[in-house]
Amino acid sequence: MKTTNKVLAVLLAVTMLICVNGITATAAENAAASPGAKTTGTATIFDGYRLTVLDKTVPATDMRGRINDRTVMCFVSADDRELGVLLYSDYRAIIDKHKTLIRYADGSSLAVPPGGYEDWHDWFADEFNRLHSRATVSREEAVAAHISETIEEYRQELIRLVNIEREDAGLPAYIINDKCMQYSQLKASELPALFSHTRPDGTNAGYEIISAKSNTPAGVVKAWMESKGHRAAILNADRSYVGAGCYITSTGGTFWQMMFALDPEHHVNSFLNTTSIK
Repeated sequence: MKTTNKVLAVLLAVTMLICVNGITATAAENAAASPGAKTTGTATIFDGYRLTVLDKTVPATDMRGRINDRTVMCFVSADDRELGVLLYSDYRAIIDKHKTLIRYADGSSLAVPPGGYEDWHDWFADEFNRLHSRATVSREEAVAAHISETIEEYRQELIRLVNIEREDAGLPAYIINDKCMQYSQLKASELPALFSHTRPDGTNAGYEIISAKSNTPAGVVKAWMESKGHRAAILNADRSYVGAGCYITSTGGTFWQMMFALDPEHHVNSFLNTTSIK
């Protein structure tokens, strides 16, 4: 009976430790490579190192140092949640073990990740994902999905904030129109190539306002309302329909567009039928 009680006590202690601290991987887990991973087999780069897994249900999209704690590196999701923690000393040891040195004529050198990766954190994130065989989504797909969700939230928020300005001015709210929304997103995606009211194919963009001055809807609406011309467009009493576009580049640049239409069926169709050059 005493032996049984001791075993139960040990099992309970281990269970509580896992619940509080996550699972620490010190040996390879049997896992197939997930999309985006550049290595194969069951061995992982974390074998023999102290990796604490906090959440293995979603893919890591990046790696960063923990604020106010330089002793650890964290694997994070697209919404910046910590999924795992690796000691900084182990992080450096893994880099030293797997790095390839590119030497230059001036005597300097650059340590690059294996497998054609350009960024160490991308490599680490993919290896972390491979540890748990996240075969349903890759790091790249998770990042793309997060950006897509953010863009849709931003577009709706842009319209909400603009309609608040109209309400404060005693004007009716703009009506969201699907064709206006489709064109606005198309036009926003063209702005990195040509930031202009003229489209890259040379056609006129229509009655619109654009910006690249802020990375939040609140910031861009504030900037528009402080500009006489943009404010007049937002508070135009003769326009009824609205579309909003937001485009986020791979480097984090954010471009905004809103169009205001009298008759979307007549005007917007001509814009959608023109060529887009991204």
